[in-house]
Amino acid sequence: MDFVVPSRVSNRIHFTLAQKHAILEEYDKCLERGSRTAFSRAVSISEGTIRLWARQRDAGELRSRSTAGSEDQRLNAGDKQQLKRVLKENEILKAKLARSEAAVDILGKASALLDAMAKSAAETEPKLPEPEPEPGRPEWLMPKSGKTSP
Repeated sequence: MDFVVPSRVSNRIHFTLAQKHAILEEYDKCLERGSRTAFSRAVSISEGTIRLWARQRDAGELRSRSTAGSEDQRLNAGDKQQLKRVLKENEILKAKLARSEAAVDILGKASALLDAMAKSAAETEPKLPEPEPEPGRPEWLMPKSGKTSP
């Protein structure tokens, strides 16, 4: 085996991210039956820990404990409050959007209905006959159709 086990001061010191990735690369190269178990014994890391690191790596969550503190991904109390407020505001805005979309839909249907009613009324409206010119009154003094004389 040509893999060099990273040295640690004690068992309490944790592996760095680079060391974990190097160990996982070597672990992935073990293809023969029993070779992974032999590798985990050689590096003095339980096979369960290596499998955990592999799952974390595959999920994109693999971080070393020494660097986890500097890039802590957990939310503090202020961030949690802000997140709750933003999520609540988001729900309120979603409800307003749904109501607005429903109103626009109803207005569109009402507009289409009014247009259809106007067209129907125009088609079925009886046409009034043109008034006969009064004897002795010039045609240009006659009221136009649709208008009444005062």
